[in-house]
Amino acid sequence: MTAELLAELETTIKRFRIAPDQAADLKAEAEEITITWQRVTNRAPSVLVTVPVGEDSWAVPVPHRPGWLIDVITKNAPAWWLK
Repeated sequence: MTAELLAELETTIKRFRIAPDQAADLKAEAEEITITWQRVTNRAPSVLVTVPVGEDSWAVPVPHRPGWLIDVITKNAPAWWLK
């Protein structure tokens, strides 16, 4: 990524507590997720969902997107990401 693209990058990050059954649905041991919404001018917006793993709480991406997670992503997304 170039310095110019970094200058155009918009990012919003939020953390959410999830229920034990939702964590099991994601095959995660943690009961917390982090959602990162990003957008660069003239590119499609993106979203990354991660869960903390291990003693150091490294962030590991969650590829699975059940319906309840899609709801959390879209209901909490910044307005610029939804456009």
